[in-house]
Amino acid sequence: MKAESKLSRLVLVSPWPLLIFLVIPLLVILNVTLHVRLPLVGSATSLLINNVCFALFAAIRLFRYCTGMRKSVRYGAGCCRPRQGVTLPLPVAEVQTLLGKAGYSFDASGRYCEQRDIGYLGTTVMYGGLFILLAVGSWDNLRQFSGVLLDGMGPATNLNKVESYLRIKKGSLTGNPVSLPRMQIISQSLPGSTYPKGATEVALTAEDGKAQKFTLIPGEPVSYGTFDISMAKLVFQPRIVIKTRDSKTLFDEFVMLDPLVQKRGVYSFYGLFQGVNLGGGVYYQPEKSTLLVVFSGGDKKVVADMTFQVDQQVLQGDYILSCSKMGQWSEIHVVHRRHKGLLMAGGIIAVIGLLLRVAIRPQRVWLEEAPEGCVVRVVGKEAIRVLKLSV
Repeated sequence: MKAESKLSRLVLVSPWPLLIFLVIPLLVILNVTLHVRLPLVGSATSLLINNVCFALFAAIRLFRYCTGMRKSVRYGAGCCRPRQGVTLPLPVAEVQTLLGKAGYSFDASGRYCEQRDIGYLGTTVMYGGLFILLAVGSWDNLRQFSGVLLDGMGPATNLNKVESYLRIKKGSLTGNPVSLPRMQIISQSLPGSTYPKGATEVALTAEDGKAQKFTLIPGEPVSYGTFDISMAKLVFQPRIVIKTRDSKTLFDEFVMLDPLVQKRGVYSFYGLFQGVNLGGGVYYQPEKSTLLVVFSGGDKKVVADMTFQVDQQVLQGDYILSCSKMGQWSEIHVVHRRHKGLLMAGGIIAVIGLLLRVAIRPQRVWLEEAPEGCVVRVVGKEAIRVLKLSV
């Protein structure tokens, strides 16, 4: 029975088991910062399982503390009893009377008492906030949907089709979306004074044929039902062909050009050659459709510029360069909206509860009969004041 009591306190009261649920988040952080493969964090599943278990653990403790709210004795004599005590030259009954007048409540044995304190409420509130934070976060992960697609001006794209996306991430309880519209890009605005990062005007058409027009700007998502639709950036995709003078093809592929954080001269987009030993990449100035191609040709660095749809071929040293096609795309993100308000509320509630618990300590007293009078063990300063103890 004593071992069972210790196990019960370990599960329901002790703060140490909470550290177990910090192991996997810590490994995830180390995995990201150190760029190494650590055990238990090979996928997001381990973190989700950890958070679900943490939510259940918080729910059990929340229930335990809620049931104790109305009790006069909440903590109980078996938990955190001090080893050191002070002997008073007073009988136990007299000490009980003094503590009773000071607002202490005794258990059935009469040898333990405590005051009702707001710190207990703080612990309850903390576990309530943790449960909201973890339960809502876990539910959002199970129901998450996040898709990325590249789209340009032309026919409408059905956002309900998985095939429309370059990358897609779904939770375990998420099926294919059925409530998303068809999206047609009407126009694309290059980065400028009006839209520093560019913009995309789209028409979103629902199943009933009702259409709405929006201007998507990076960092400003548009709400559509339970989803957020946003533009991340404009990207360009020229098809670069590099041949030697004897017609040997060194490169013939599309190159993805992303916005530069800071312009290099007049060029605001850049992309690397992928999967080849050329090194270098392509710079692009969309305002004048000017391309700057940089690569390693043997021991020499080759630099060539051309204008799309003006220069059919460019001869540079021993190489012939051309660009026959150019894709202009908007990178669109479609994300199932998370319950950010509830997550923030849960976090704030948990912090408030923790601060209450830290600021307001329990006031508890254990009494034992002794030949010299009464041995008193106390937690908190109130009993020291009431009994005028010298500790």
